[in-house]
Amino acid sequence: MPSDRSLIEHEMQRLELQPFTLEGFHRRRERKQRNKRIRAGVVALLVTVLGTGALLRAFPSGVVPADDTRPFLGSWVATDTDGSRQTMTVEASGDDDIEVEVAAHDDSASVCSNTPSTMVGVGRLEGTSQLVIPSPMLTCDDGSQPEGALSDPPLQDQLRDLTFVHDPEDDVLTDSLGVVWGREGAEDPTPDLTASGGMWPQTSLEEVRQAQERADAGDPDYAWQVDAKLASYADGVANPPLGAEIFDRFVRDELGWKESRNYAIRGYYDGGGRVGAVLYIRCVPGRTNPLYPEPYPQMPRALRGCAPTIDDFRYETVRFHVEQPARIGPSGIWVVTGWQIDRRQIEQVAPPSNAEVTAFLRAFLGARMDGEGAEQYLRPHEGEAPSPDEEVPLLYATTGGIPYERYEIERVEGPVWPSGWIEFEVRLFAEDGTVIEQSFVVVRLDGRLSLVYGSRTGKLLATTTENGATVPVLYSLLDGEVTFAAAPAWNDTALQPSYSSLSRSGCCSSDHDIVFAVVSDPLTGRGGCETGPASADAEALVRSIRSNPDLEASAPVAVSVGGIDALQMDVVAPGRLDVGDCAPMVLERLSLFPDRRMRVYVLDLPEGMSAQTLAIAIEGLDSEFERVVKVATPVVDSIEFHMG
Repeated sequence: MPSDRSLIEHEMQRLELQPFTLEGFHRRRERKQRNKRIRAGVVALLVTVLGTGALLRAFPSGVVPADDTRPFLGSWVATDTDGSRQTMTVEASGDDDIEVEVAAHDDSASVCSNTPSTMVGVGRLEGTSQLVIPSPMLTCDDGSQPEGALSDPPLQDQLRDLTFVHDPEDDVLTDSLGVVWGREGAEDPTPDLTASGGMWPQTSLEEVRQAQERADAGDPDYAWQVDAKLASYADGVANPPLGAEIFDRFVRDELGWKESRNYAIRGYYDGGGRVGAVLYIRCVPGRTNPLYPEPYPQMPRALRGCAPTIDDFRYETVRFHVEQPARIGPSGIWVVTGWQIDRRQIEQVAPPSNAEVTAFLRAFLGARMDGEGAEQYLRPHEGEAPSPDEEVPLLYATTGGIPYERYEIERVEGPVWPSGWIEFEVRLFAEDGTVIEQSFVVVRLDGRLSLVYGSRTGKLLATTTENGATVPVLYSLLDGEVTFAAAPAWNDTALQPSYSSLSRSGCCSSDHDIVFAVVSDPLTGRGGCETGPASADAEALVRSIRSNPDLEASAPVAVSVGGIDALQMDVVAPGRLDVGDCAPMVLERLSLFPDRRMRVYVLDLPEGMSAQTLAIAIEGLDSEFERVVKVATPVVDSIEFHMG
């Protein structure tokens, strides 16, 4: 399985903003270990500061080299959703091709009492087209303190990891809440933004306070702005209230849209009385969608029959956020505090015809029976990903090497709006009667049909069965010197030449992942999350772990891994440590949160291999660790070492 599926994810997200992605391939354990409601939603506040927050459009990837910041350099302008003007300069940071210095100015920031503000920070490229500013600093130009945060965390924490994505086609930046920045001096820097605005239905904080008093008195003209369910969602308790009255009335009464659909809520603030990145799409009243006239089982009911407003492909959308400025909680009134209409968000794709898809699949499966040429139909992945024939198990023959003689195709789902993807289950029959079953998704990317291996309809995302038994996926590191096998539901979270990490959810607790990781020649861990020097051998690694002040480790036990002598120990991070953005580090890339336990194996590799030491880790919830180890042990037992 590939280590980087960002190309497919970006294309899927660009064509389709439904709350479903290929995320099963990319589960990150940090998201299970810390309170991400804050990180996901506090940035909603920034729309009134610098127009920053949850990204609602992903652009095609593979267009910017990972070490090239040039597309981001220069001067940029944007109109905040509250109508204020923003300017930003991005300059190279010395001779570094990866880092840049960013300075942004807002001429009327609400957190500075509608006076100008300035934000500065150092940004760094992540992936192929994302610029991330880990710790931006915002100040009010008049010397006052920003007053945007009504509750914890502090404003500077809310600004953390501010992200900009570059779209090479239009040469614009889209920040974390979807505000679009165009180049200063361009004839039309943000061509598809048609309107924006600020607070509604009240227009000032004083009006909001008065409206709150009227709502408390039971006045129906204001009581409708109270929404306890929306408050529960903002507090991280309830599911998204897609039909909240403040949403529907704003779109109908303020924008005048006769027909619209609530499409998504992309972020929320944990306990702060804010809900950000609400997205509505506008529909043509009384018209059937010409490209998707019939609904399908997975299509959200609210989106059925929504015809695009711009042409047969594009929808007009509005992105807005709501807050409780007067009182946070179930009795506080809700107010729209910023909005922006966009003509770039959602574009549907004409689905392929039955004849087109059938011919495409027959060509792919025919090549598999012929024993060559099937790779051309599979979507390749960027970066260090393996070739498609390495990703799809048993591409040309069974595990016994028996070729295929016939096949069957079954449509599972689709075409699915708006990208037109269609899922099929494929069965291949070998000469000895063996049956191979796999799922593939047909997508139209870059104007042509391609196949993505895996399922999107609730099954394990990348599963191959042979006579009903799941076929494990083979992983390797150190150029194949170390291999191990894991069957779904293990999903790769990181695959690199010297480091591999898998995760699995649902075996023990639905809210916690199991993590399996292998790292060669790891650095030692110091107190906190810092790395120390490399160790000479496995025994030195063990001493380093046991001497770490943030950890408690059991005495090492002699075991065997893949036929090589190893040392095994269990490690915990006791106490209620404030881990912040990092957990106590056991070894390089192996960190541990206080409520979890890690079983670590360290060993010396045979002479002649490209690394000296190897660390293997199983990590899971401390209270369920026996079950965690039982689930992960088959992966450890599959480890093999290959010389020469």
